[in-house]
Formats: sequence, structure tokens, C-alpha cells
Amino acid sequence: MGNVEPDVPIRTVLAFCDAWSRLDMGSVIALLDNDIEYHNIPLQPLSGKRDVEAYLRGIGPFEACSWTVRSIAANGPVVLTERIDAFVVGGTQITLPVMGVFEVVDARIRGWRDYFDLASYRAQWSEAEARG
Repeated sequence: MGNVEPDVPIRTVLAFCDAWSRLDMGSVIALLDNDIEYHNIPLQPLSGKRDVEAYLRGIGPFEACSWTVRSIAANGPVVLTERIDAFVVGGTQITLPVMGVFEVVDARIRGWRDYFDLASYRAQWSEAEARG
């Protein structure tokens, strides 16, 4: 990894969250390392940029998105985030508290794990589909 500025991992993750808030999938994907390991816990993990990109481009469609970082901390290349991820689907907002762990190498995200309440997400998604 060489000498990396200590704030690069945090800046990378904040740029990633900002890209999500703009629904700028090009920027989201550009911040992923080719060898990314993504685990949206409790779902199945994904490996490699191609599979992660296909998954991310396949979710939604979202009319709007806002990832609010409530807390962020780093220990070297590992960044922890406490977030509120909000998506608008069919005119209905889905709000999800998330704890995220990112591993940043050379200003790219190589590891990404999000912990969230799947039952809450599915219930909100079902409600949004019923309204839409």
C-alpha cells in the first residue's frame, strides 16, 4: 500500500456515499476495486467488480436516494460507518439504519460489508410496491 495519507480511506468512503446520494452509479462503480468482496449481510456475499456491479445496477429502481453518514471512523484502511440509507421507490421512502465496514486499498473499496435489518427492508419494500 505504500505511504497513504491517513484520511484517504475516509475520503474514499464519503465520496462513495455521496455518489449513492446522487444515484451516480458510474462514480459508485469507479470507487470499487476490481477484487472487491461485498457482503450485504444477511444476503449472500459477492466477489469481483463485475458481479458487484451487476447486482448494484439491478437493484431498485430508485427515484431518489440519500445516504446520511451519522458517524465515521477509520483504523488504517478500515473505515466504519453508521448510516441512514434512504431510498424512494414508487413514491414511498424506505429508510434503513446501516452499519458499514469498508476496506480501502489505493483509494478503491476492496471490502464492503453492510449490516442491516432485512425484515424491515423487505416490509418497507413490499409497502412501496403495494402503493406503486
